[in-house]
Amino acid sequence: MNPEEDLARLRHKLAGLERENGDRMYLVDNRATKAIEETQAAGDKLKQETSAALAARLEQKRRAEAAGGWATESTVGEKVEDDGDFGFEEDESENERRAGYRAADEPPVAYRPPPPTPQAPPPPPAPAPVPAPVPEERPAGRHRRAARGDDDDFAETDWLAT
Repeated sequence: MNPEEDLARLRHKLAGLERENGDRMYLVDNRATKAIEETQAAGDKLKQETSAALAARLEQKRRAEAAGGWATESTVGEKVEDDGDFGFEEDESENERRAGYRAADEPPVAYRPPPPTPQAPPPPPAPAPVPAPVPEERPAGRHRRAARGDDDDFAETDWLAT
């Protein structure tokens, strides 16, 4: 082999390695740039959330100090601007009309009772009750001990009568 050919082959191989190394460095730099941008975006978002939470806490503290140092829900809670707005205002006049309410400047309306509703005929009288059968006298069960004349037998004692 010719030394010039060996040198040309090594230079070609070296150029390929330099190109590959350059591509890898480009990718590394590109990833680093993206990571830095994502970190800055996350930091900015965290900064905004923290400043909003801090502002809310300072407002709560200001309200508590304005209330004499008492931090209760009414002093530090979020103020709701429209407490009574449930969206039923449009139905209110209809409900008042049905209930018979009227405005103070409205003339009284003669009361009209509702039309009678047809009623079903009364149910037939119930048959006379059948007398309950008299229970038979049964001997004491096996779990019940026969009463002895012992002083310790308090089964027939009425504890509420004393």
